[in-house]
Amino acid sequence: MRTIIFDFDGTLADCKVLHQIAFRNAVQELCPTAEFNNTDVEGRPTREKIRILHTMGYEFNGDKLNEIKQAYTQQHLEEYISFNQELFNEMQRLAIKQYNLCVASNATELFVNRSLSIMKIRDFFVKINTATDFPAKPDPTTFEDCMRWTRSTAKQTIIFEDSPVGIQCANATGCTVIEVTDVEHTIQEMKKL
Repeated sequence: MRTIIFDFDGTLADCKVLHQIAFRNAVQELCPTAEFNNTDVEGRPTREKIRILHTMGYEFNGDKLNEIKQAYTQQHLEEYISFNQELFNEMQRLAIKQYNLCVASNATELFVNRSLSIMKIRDFFVKINTATDFPAKPDPTTFEDCMRWTRSTAKQTIIFEDSPVGIQCANATGCTVIEVTDVEHTIQEMKKL
């Protein structure tokens, strides 16, 4: 194995709740009558969540909702993201073993880069792909780009994912997929490498 690709939310950081609260607050502000379950939008980028609510018949300005949601996540980021010594140690160990470490996330570039910096692990990654520059999962382009960047084949690549959409996408690449439930699970699986 040469390359390890990590999803971000729910894999390297447990910030799903932050995204859920931020999205719900933004929807509540713009469309108080909207009703939906977290499972309706789980693991999808904000633009896709907005499209889903629009197809459910709810009318609101998607750009405004995205703006409100992003402002909330940035304002509350450090309540959910922090340095994790054990995760740092495992990242450092894998980097020393000369794995190409990458991130492929449906979150925005600002969110992912700021979070990785707070966690003090940003410099371990050779490639960071976000929904700012790549089509959202389940489109596999973000994973394929990481493999191209590191000159790795699917057989040489491991993908860590937690959401059903991300797992579906990762499986479509032909890579080895490690399904995790949270950061602690990710760390335990990293120790096996």
